[in-house]
Amino acid sequence: MTIIIGVITVFIGRKTEIRILEREYERDGSSFVILYGRRRIGKTTLIKQFMQGKDSLYFLSTEEEEGQNLQYFQSLSFDKTGLEILSSGNKLEWQSIFDLLTKGQGKTIIAIDEYPYLVMSSPGFSTKLQRIWDEMLKNRNVMLILCGSLIGMMYSETLDYSSPLYGRRTAQINLKQIPYSDFADFFPEKSDEDLLTIYAVTGGVPRYIELFQPGKDFIENITDNVLKKGSYLYEEPIFLLNRQFRETRTYFSILKTIAEGSHKSSEISSRLNMKQPSIGYYMNGLMDMDLVEREVPVTEKNPEKSKKGLYRIKDNFSQFWFRFVYPFRSYLEMENTTPAIEKIRTSFIDSHLSFVYERVCQEALKEMTGAGFFGNRISRIGRWWNLKEEIDIVGVDRDNVPVIFGECKYRQEPMGIDTLRELQRKASTITETTDRIFVLFSRKGFSKELQNYSQRNKNVFLFDFFKRII
Repeated sequence: MTIIIGVITVFIGRKTEIRILEREYERDGSSFVILYGRRRIGKTTLIKQFMQGKDSLYFLSTEEEEGQNLQYFQSLSFDKTGLEILSSGNKLEWQSIFDLLTKGQGKTIIAIDEYPYLVMSSPGFSTKLQRIWDEMLKNRNVMLILCGSLIGMMYSETLDYSSPLYGRRTAQINLKQIPYSDFADFFPEKSDEDLLTIYAVTGGVPRYIELFQPGKDFIENITDNVLKKGSYLYEEPIFLLNRQFRETRTYFSILKTIAEGSHKSSEISSRLNMKQPSIGYYMNGLMDMDLVEREVPVTEKNPEKSKKGLYRIKDNFSQFWFRFVYPFRSYLEMENTTPAIEKIRTSFIDSHLSFVYERVCQEALKEMTGAGFFGNRISRIGRWWNLKEEIDIVGVDRDNVPVIFGECKYRQEPMGIDTLRELQRKASTITETTDRIFVLFSRKGFSKELQNYSQRNKNVFLFDFFKRII
């Protein structure tokens, strides 16, 4: 994402994705990159940032007829090259334009954004592009980027085995939300609590983050951008589903049901009066959009086949919207924001923010283990539960033995040693190993007794918010 601070343009996050694009740019000969992800996630910004200072052409497809897209593509090509043959007086085909664009010696980048629109206007377009690639572009010094927000179509038209373009790509990027570890760069003056509060609503979606003005308090930003009728995010989940799926109402009902507390497939199908096998189809679509995740206890040896799977809304904004906006739509339609604001003031922390804190703690621990903080033996990190109790964070080793046990508390008071004792008890019920590591995250620090205990026991790690206490 790009933000403006004074007159300095700052691009935040996306280091891994930029590295992939630069690697493909440096590749000898041709490269073919597929870039996809949900709307507002920053795909166009990423492409334009990468293309700065390079010989490139950016083309945004529209929902118009193929001939109009072709005419626009030719016009952009004329502006780029100045070749008279590309002027509007001549009618050229796609192959001829690509030919004229890529005859130079240096590498040329051609980025086609919202590629699915081209396919919708011309169902055989992927076959045309396949021939252009095979007969011409693959043998030239060109980097072709196909980008799109309609995830299902991007997969079927570029990545699926049945696609004409299958096997041509040299790299693919499924662009996700910006991680919380980069979030502080957006609001450098904010405290940890303020950052997490904003993140609990916007998640890592760049466009949402841009809307939250640092000079306004949290409720003002929520009111202006979410609660006011006609505001940018007032109907965002509805808009997202409408753009992505045909059966919008079914997907909407599933999200609403999960947000209300039904997490098992059987519960969701029962409440919606749907056959349970059909739920999986809709869930796959929601998971492809990164809106929903299927979670199983981290100790499960075969997660895909586990019957303990629970569906949860992964997207912070969607969870917030279904909990604090949708139930008050009747009031909001009459421009009465008071009931929604009161609900946010009284239950935002306990019913939403505390759960986001758990997920962020889990991500922080994953980053630490990835960096070798606990050695190199941890293979997976996630939640654990059975019929009676649960543990916020458990890390298992390569032999599927639980090693790390963590607890996250977003409370107003310091965490006491009783929390550690309870965590130790739970850990003893799921593993016999004595080689255990305990990691505790707390919003308001720790009692003196717990700090002293941690100093004496090197297998207990304390994190005040996300900062380790030595």
